[in-house]
Amino acid sequence: MRVEAATLGPAPKPVTFRRLDAALSWRSGSAARAYWRGEKPRPVAERRQLDAGTAFVAVPAALAVELFGIQVELNQVVGAHPLDPARLRATVDRLNTDLGRLLGLYLTDLLERNWQADGGPLPLVEQAFGDLLSAPVAADDPDYEDKLYRRWLIGDTAGVPDELAGRFVTRLQQAREDVGDGQP
Repeated sequence: MRVEAATLGPAPKPVTFRRLDAALSWRSGSAARAYWRGEKPRPVAERRQLDAGTAFVAVPAALAVELFGIQVELNQVVGAHPLDPARLRATVDRLNTDLGRLLGLYLTDLLERNWQADGGPLPLVEQAFGDLLSAPVAADDPDYEDKLYRRWLIGDTAGVPDELAGRFVTRLQQAREDVGDGQP
């Protein structure tokens, strides 16, 4: 909306430029160069198709058990009289965290299947998961490495330590071999 109104302000966020590149099928960095330097945007050479895979991912048993436990607790909280808003909020927060982890498993698979060395995320992936991929990641987050890995897969290497980047290359290679495409 702010783009159409030409009110991006003096310092648009990098994620804004990435989303513009994705939505307009421009090569990565084109929107930023157009904005800052007045360069003509470069289109993506050919439009890639999304490989959605099987739409199934392995869910660790501990996560499944945790989600079932939260479901039971949520039903208890909602059925209690009087309703305890603090307990409800805490239970919903746990549910959101674990559902985010579950979504992260699928997103990781999707990004691995669609990774290309010379391309950023597909427009559909960027639109659907942009907020999840750009949310701040704290070093004490139990899913810290997985979240950085997903960012690395879309080409956002800022804040990824060299040691992790090396492991990410190996992890991607293994994932690609697992789906029958040995090319990282």
